[in-house]
Amino acid sequence: MSIANYTIQEWLFNEAKGKFKYDLAESGVQFQYVKDLSIDDNWCLDYSYDRGCEDLRELIKSQYTSDTASLNAVVTHGAQEALYIFYRTLLSSGDHVIATSPGWQQAWEVPRSINCDVSLLEWLPGEAFPIEELERSITAQTKLLVLNSHCNPTGAILSDQEWQNIISLCKRKNIWIVNDEEYLLDFSGSIINKYKLSLSVSSLSKIYGLPALRLGWAVSNNDKIIEDMVNYKRYTSVCNSLLLENIAKKVLSEKEMHIKRFRNYLNIGRPLLDKFAELAKDHLELIPPNQTPYAWFNTKNAVDSAKLVRIILEKHQLLVMPAEVFGTKNGIRLTYARDEQLLRTCLNMILDTLGVSERL
Repeated sequence: MSIANYTIQEWLFNEAKGKFKYDLAESGVQFQYVKDLSIDDNWCLDYSYDRGCEDLRELIKSQYTSDTASLNAVVTHGAQEALYIFYRTLLSSGDHVIATSPGWQQAWEVPRSINCDVSLLEWLPGEAFPIEELERSITAQTKLLVLNSHCNPTGAILSDQEWQNIISLCKRKNIWIVNDEEYLLDFSGSIINKYKLSLSVSSLSKIYGLPALRLGWAVSNNDKIIEDMVNYKRYTSVCNSLLLENIAKKVLSEKEMHIKRFRNYLNIGRPLLDKFAELAKDHLELIPPNQTPYAWFNTKNAVDSAKLVRIILEKHQLLVMPAEVFGTKNGIRLTYARDEQLLRTCLNMILDTLGVSERL
């Protein structure tokens, strides 16, 4: 079965490719450089283990619990491969999947390509999770609920009460929950520590600023799902780069240093973001971010967000993300976890495009 064009990647890699000099479209903290990492010349370049080397997997699992023996993990090429092989492993034709929108197209298009029935819950920016709509959407065939908390692109995060309500509904029907936990700083709060039929997915891309490593993982307390994912991975990428796994071990052993860097970028960028939001308030409404390196703005006065980002791109060579690539309308997502002067320059470009005379 064919699969729909990936609209996010179409925008980034086709339509905007070669046209931007400045990038506020990326959803992670300011990227790092090779010089920021420790690489040992004596590391070998052999194959890695199919599920990831044991000591890296132990490091990953130790983020979730001290009882690492109770968990299983697989290391993947970024979080997206983890999600993809999970969908391909868990789901069968005729299963029902529930996902949220706005969100990442993979969450509904990959299940559809398996001939699953998909329901999309509209979880609007700035609004509570639609728990009643979730309850109405559940059927006898519902196999999986796909969540993203913190939500990319809106920055929404589920409250403890919302989690309790969601888990209670899923328990009744033995529905799996997968949560993309890219922006979770403390994995003791992971879904896998709350619910048995669950999977946590994350990576070194967003918080660590290391997307070029393509180093992600999936963790579960359900041993079988991880083993099934490992088997599927043997048909795709087989294993990961041993070089990148060795780098990842070093990075995770210095996790607190990287989290400090992440928080510093948020603390520097947030005042500029808030001032920008005040200056642009006649055109854009900020949905305050909750410890994410990006922020969502609703567009006002029937501003067409798809047209707005194209004007910004053409006029200033600045890339931001339109709501349309996330399955919705009338909004933009931009990162504010950037070097201060670059962020100031880019936000002033958007003010100029909006016709706002004041500058940051």
